[in-house]
Amino acid sequence: MLIRNRLTIIFTVLATAIQLTLSLLVWYFYSLYRREEFYSRLESKARVAGRLLISRRHLHDDFFKNMVRTDLLTIVEEQISIYDQRHNLVFTNRTLKESEYYKEKIPLLTTESLFEFKSGHLESIVIPYRDGGQLFYIFTSGYDRIGLAKLGTLQQILLLANLLGFALIVLAGWYFSGGVLKPIAQIVDEVEQITATHLHKRVHEGNRRDEIAQLAMTFNQMLFRLEDAFVSQRSFVSHASHELRTPLTNTLGTLETSLRYDQNPADWRESMEVAVEELKKVIALTNGLLGLAKVTDGPVALTAVQVDDCLLNAIGYVQAKYPGRKLNLQFRTGEEESFAVKGNATLLTTAFLNVLDNACKYSSEAVSVHLQITKDQITVTVADQGRGISETDAAHILNPLYRGGNVDDVPGYGIGLAVTQKIIDLHQGILQITSNVNRGTSVTIQLPGLG
Repeated sequence: MLIRNRLTIIFTVLATAIQLTLSLLVWYFYSLYRREEFYSRLESKARVAGRLLISRRHLHDDFFKNMVRTDLLTIVEEQISIYDQRHNLVFTNRTLKESEYYKEKIPLLTTESLFEFKSGHLESIVIPYRDGGQLFYIFTSGYDRIGLAKLGTLQQILLLANLLGFALIVLAGWYFSGGVLKPIAQIVDEVEQITATHLHKRVHEGNRRDEIAQLAMTFNQMLFRLEDAFVSQRSFVSHASHELRTPLTNTLGTLETSLRYDQNPADWRESMEVAVEELKKVIALTNGLLGLAKVTDGPVALTAVQVDDCLLNAIGYVQAKYPGRKLNLQFRTGEEESFAVKGNATLLTTAFLNVLDNACKYSSEAVSVHLQITKDQITVTVADQGRGISETDAAHILNPLYRGGNVDDVPGYGIGLAVTQKIIDLHQGILQITSNVNRGTSVTIQLPGLG
């Protein structure tokens, strides 16, 4: 069911329920008012009858008929019966059968009180009346034609008003739900126009204050991230294709040249060595790409890992790759503190190895490594005195396959720091890079400790 239809139905049900409740309350309280008002008239009639018929001793039909004829407020089907304290009928304008029926109601009357009851369509009241020490019971009944007619008219008016109100409620609910959902429909139309080739488009954010505007703003933020991801993906594919094509092209060219022109084993060997070096570049690049994919795809098991062990393993690999390069390692820890984190030992070793490899690759001076614990946080800092990174390159240095403009003469593919960033993010850590051109680079890795 469409949201507009659902909102219209909910609005209609709630508004109709409120309208019916109010109508029933109006009808109910008016019916109570009519009843009280009519019984009040019956009581007044009974007391007037007591004063005129009993006090003046005019208990005969002629006087009663004359009284009724001169009474401008005569009640429809008005009937009066008077009984003495022995329950003997002393006056009535009813039949004897009706009088006997009312006589049975006298025991229900408590002393000095009145009793209201209904007989068929007639409403009746009986009151005690004292005159000269004698107790009489006066019954008065009648049919409230005017009051019931007004109540019936009110009922018809309320019925018609509710039917008309229901129709208006449905129309109003449909109209206002359409108005409420119009911004959403507009967002849907705008989103349908956004494709992979039109990610630069944005949805209208309205007044930027209500919930729908916040939804549009959130969606635009998602579009910004998607656009950046698509741009990064295109750039990644372009760079990866270029990096793979170059050594493969060189390999193919070397082998074709060797087939055509090399005439002796020495030339063949030289060509083969060149081809092998180019293929090593392809393998290194492929391994880097696979490492990046391994970090970004699929869950990784995290256990308690000693950061110092991972760092020492990475230092061992780097020293084997760069023999004679000096790496100054400094530890700062308390007696009871541990360098334990929740992570993956292989991935953390890879992250440290990438940072240390870059420090040694782009600097011929000694590299300093600091490991310390501060406030349940383990910090690893690797600082070199190499070429540094320019501000322009620093903004993109973590993108896969991006390399600085001042390192073209150094072998590499720009994957190491991208992999390191993914690994640190996986461990809920922070990677910070500060650098000055020709003065060196400092890479800081912060990881939450196990405490």
